[in-house]
Amino acid sequence: MINPTIIKFDTLASTNDLLKEHYESFPDFTVIQTGYQTKGRGQFDHVWASNKDENLLFSILLKSNFTHVIDQIKHITLDVLFKFFQSYDIKVRFKEPNDIFVGDDKICGILIETRYEKNNLSYIVIGIGVNINQETFTGFPAISMKTLKEEAFDINQVFDEIIKIFQKQLNQAINQ
Repeated sequence: MINPTIIKFDTLASTNDLLKEHYESFPDFTVIQTGYQTKGRGQFDHVWASNKDENLLFSILLKSNFTHVIDQIKHITLDVLFKFFQSYDIKVRFKEPNDIFVGDDKICGILIETRYEKNNLSYIVIGIGVNINQETFTGFPAISMKTLKEEAFDINQVFDEIIKIFQKQLNQAINQ
């Protein structure tokens, strides 16, 4: 069973960028979490804006153990997130290319980036932002778990829950 290496920061430019820049230094299944990103981004370099310490912002680094499941990573990620939201009785839907919505409002974004060297996979980085406790959003229709459930959530507890689901799903995938 492969276990995550979890590293937490108060503030980072970008969890994805940190893992991509230093992927060789980190073990397989390293997870970087931060309370705030100064240069958070989504697909096509769209800005991912999030209030400090109100949402869950993290990225996962996958390397050699996951080469044979590269084609399944998006499906595995969506499965993990759907299971997580289902555990809170939150009905979500996926909208291509990388967003999870409740009705017409975004609750979660995903950014998957890969690097190959000479046809060999160097890394997969899965960036995830989940709207947890933020109540007001500007510039786009979004919603949080707090707004939906009318209660505040412990971000670290939510993070632990999602990582446990990821660990189970990824271990199943590499053992198939």
